[in-house]
Amino acid sequence: MTPERSRTSALGGLLIGAALSFLAGAQPWWRARGEGLDVAFSGTTSTGGVSQALALVTAAGTILLLTLGPRGRRIVAVILIAAGLAIVVLGVLRKQPTAQAVQDQVRTVSLIDQFSLSATIWPAVYAATGILIAVAAAITALWSGRWPRRAERFRPGSKRVTSPVDDQSAEVWAALDAGLDPTADFSPEPVHRPHPDVQSRPSPDTMGETRPSAESQRSAE
Repeated sequence: MTPERSRTSALGGLLIGAALSFLAGAQPWWRARGEGLDVAFSGTTSTGGVSQALALVTAAGTILLLTLGPRGRRIVAVILIAAGLAIVVLGVLRKQPTAQAVQDQVRTVSLIDQFSLSATIWPAVYAATGILIAVAAAITALWSGRWPRRAERFRPGSKRVTSPVDDQSAEVWAALDAGLDPTADFSPEPVHRPHPDVQSRPSPDTMGETRPSAESQRSAE
């Protein structure tokens, strides 16, 4: 497994596990049924809020992993493994709501005393999310030391790319050395030198001028 793939799998598994555990913990875990009676008890009510607390711990730990170094990630990963196992145990045990909580909830809708309490499928779903969280946290503990670090390019030993400002500063100093005004807008043009094999021709400005020949100079003398 590559570092990038392990990072994606671990963080994705933790986020999905946290979201699903929070959702499963808010669903009905137990139902009280009787004559004209159907009362649901969520996982939050049945566990006294522990089911939701473990989901929040998982979500907070996942966010914290994005800001820590390798050693901190391993420590948080161990905590998340414990949280995942606690979610599994809590889901498997399917903790029932207290008798007082059942009586208070039933009394709000009916006065009957004969009813049956049955579990739903949501505790099993909650336990499954705990397995997902524990596996993702284990991947984090094993592979987080190889995850790429985004802050490496800002360290003193990292490679530095020359910025355009440095190039402009070099051009300014070159212009000062050449005796030019660096604040003026100019674009240096390369000097075109004629090839030595090519004969130079007179410019148009000098074509109209007539030079005396050697014979005329001799006759004048």
